[in-house]
Amino acid sequence: MKKIQFLIAFCSILLMNCAKEEVEIPINLGVFTIESSGVVNGVLDKKYTCDGQSFAPPLSWKNIPTGTKSFAVLMHHIPPTGDKHVYYVVYKLASAVNSIPENNTIIGSFGINTVNGKNSYSSPCSQGPGAKIYIITAYALSAEPIIPAATTKVTMDIVLDAIKSTTLAKSELSVTYTRQ
Repeated sequence: MKKIQFLIAFCSILLMNCAKEEVEIPINLGVFTIESSGVVNGVLDKKYTCDGQSFAPPLSWKNIPTGTKSFAVLMHHIPPTGDKHVYYVVYKLASAVNSIPENNTIIGSFGINTVNGKNSYSSPCSQGPGAKIYIITAYALSAEPIIPAATTKVTMDIVLDAIKSTTLAKSELSVTYTRQ
């Protein structure tokens, strides 16, 4: 009973103080989440692979953390050999951006993929039988990444190093694709 009386008194004091001056009370917007209409039941549509049009999938994110100034999006796959295959590196996405369209080539800055070494999306084209897992990760950042000036090729690892102290939240979307 004493706990309830304490809570009532505490809430009354809080409300009286809020009435005296404007007080910003943060609202929990939920968990930062990345989504794609190019993924159905966890499966990447063929359109976004080397067996289709090789378009970058459309991506969107929601429940953006307060203080977000920039975003980064990365896509990779780790095959049984253990080396990392990087398909998409997009960073310096403005805080007003909450999605990137299918086959995006202009929004954000692009780092290199490890498939062909270009500053663009490279579609999954994994060899061998069975489903392969690809991980698309969105990062909400408190500042735009600062890439060292002498850097000529911006890799996934360089972006990860540049955002490690400014990451407010991250969300992963694991997708599969099985080649026929």
